[in-house]
Amino acid sequence: MRRRLRGTSGGKLEYEFFPLPAARSRPDLDGADFAGALVETGKDTRARVVQTARRAVPGKPVGGLVVAPDAATLGRLPRLGLDFVLELWRPGDPAPPAVLAHLQGARRRRAGGTETVGVALKTTAQRLAILTDVVKTANSILEPAKVVEVVMERIRQLIPSEAWSLLMVDEKKRELVFESALGAKGSDLASHRLKMGEGVAGWVADTGKPAIVNDAANDPRFTARLDTRTRFATRSILCAPLVSRGRTIGVLEIINKRDGRFTRADLDLMLTLVEPCAIALENAILFQRTEQLTITDDLTKLFNSRYLNLYLGREIKRCKRHGIPLSIIFLDLDGFKGINDQYGHLAGSGTLTEVGGILAEGVRESDILARYGGDEFVAVLPETPASGAIVIAERLRRSIEENRFLQPMGLAARISASFGIASYPDHALTPEALIQKADQAMYRVKEREKNGIEVAI
Repeated sequence: MRRRLRGTSGGKLEYEFFPLPAARSRPDLDGADFAGALVETGKDTRARVVQTARRAVPGKPVGGLVVAPDAATLGRLPRLGLDFVLELWRPGDPAPPAVLAHLQGARRRRAGGTETVGVALKTTAQRLAILTDVVKTANSILEPAKVVEVVMERIRQLIPSEAWSLLMVDEKKRELVFESALGAKGSDLASHRLKMGEGVAGWVADTGKPAIVNDAANDPRFTARLDTRTRFATRSILCAPLVSRGRTIGVLEIINKRDGRFTRADLDLMLTLVEPCAIALENAILFQRTEQLTITDDLTKLFNSRYLNLYLGREIKRCKRHGIPLSIIFLDLDGFKGINDQYGHLAGSGTLTEVGGILAEGVRESDILARYGGDEFVAVLPETPASGAIVIAERLRRSIEENRFLQPMGLAARISASFGIASYPDHALTPEALIQKADQAMYRVKEREKNGIEVAI
C-alpha cells in the first residue's frame, strides 16, 4: 500500500509500506517516486521480505517497523539488512511525522556512506534491556520504597528530567500522599497532600488518564501551590496513573524534561513501565502489611514479643561487634486489674491502647516499643547505658502517673507503672537473660512500693 506524506518544504513525500505476509509475494515496483519503504517486522520476518522492498524502491532506504520488540526479535533484526528501525510500543500505524523523520534521516546518512541500523538497534536494545530489568527487579523486591527507587532510576535513564514524584492514593480521605520524590523539590513534599482532582496529578488520579503538559503555567489543570511552597518552577509534566487490578493506586509524575518537550513516545515508554510496576508496588505494599500484622500487637499497634526477641538478638550482635551499650526497660502497670474489674474488659483494652500512645510519645525515634504480654511492655534503647535508660524510664513513669485514662468513656481512671532496667553488657549478654534481669528488677519495685524504677543487679 502507498502512503503519502507532506515534507517540511511543502512537497510530497511517499513511502511504500510492506505489512506481513503480503510483502512475501509483492512484485517489483517502480519506486522512483518513493522516499523509501517500511517493512513490518516480527518473529517470522525473513531477509527476502527486505529484499522485495529494496526492489520496489531501488536506491532508497528500507526500514523495519517493530511493535513492542522482545529480545528474540531484536536478535534477528541485524540479519535483515535494514537501514533503520522504527519502534512502536502499541499496535497501529506509525505516525506520519515519525516515518518522515526516519526516512529523511536514513537518506542523509546513506548519502554519507554510513549505515544507520546499528545505531537504531543499539538504542532499541538499550531500551528493551532497561524495561526488562525494571520489570524483573521490581517484581523481586518486597519493599515499596525500593520498588519506587528502582523504577524511577530506570525511567530517568530513558527520559532525563529534573525531578519526579510518586503519589499514592489515600482512599479514605480521597487525597494523594507524596510517597517518594527526587529532585529540586523532593525533600519538601513529604508533609503535603493533594485532593483528588487537584493539579495535574490529581486530575490523572481522578480520571485514570495519563497527561502530557509542556506548558504548565497555561494548563488549567495545573496548580502552583506546591511550587510556591517549595520554590520550584514546574515547566512541563509527564504524568501516568498507577493502575493495579483495575483500580488507580497512585500517580507517577516526571517533571521538566531535559533538553526538550515531553512526547507521545515518552508517554508510551512510561506506560510500558508503570503497568507492571504498579502491580509490583501493590504486591510489595500488601506483603509489607501482611508482614506487619505478624510482628505487631493488634490492640496497641506496638511490636509484639516475637519481633522483640528477633530485634534484640540482632541489636546485641551489633553491640558486641561495635562495643556499644544497649538497655531495655521492662514495665508492668499498677492497678490495671482494678480497671478491668470495675469498668470491664473494654475499658481495660482502652487503657492499654492509651498506655501504648504514652510510651510512643515518651521514647526516641531510634527506640523500639513492644507489648510483651498482658499489661507488660518493653522498650529497647539502642546505644544507651543504664544511666540514660533511667532518664527515659522516669519520663514514662511520670506521664503514666499523671494521665487521666478513659476520658472518652466519661471516666478519669488513674494507674501507675513499675519499671525495671537492664543493660548489655553490664547485666546480661543474651536477649533472654537481659529481659529476665529487667523483669526481676521490676518485680522488686512491685514488692516494695510500686510506681518506681530499679536497675538490675
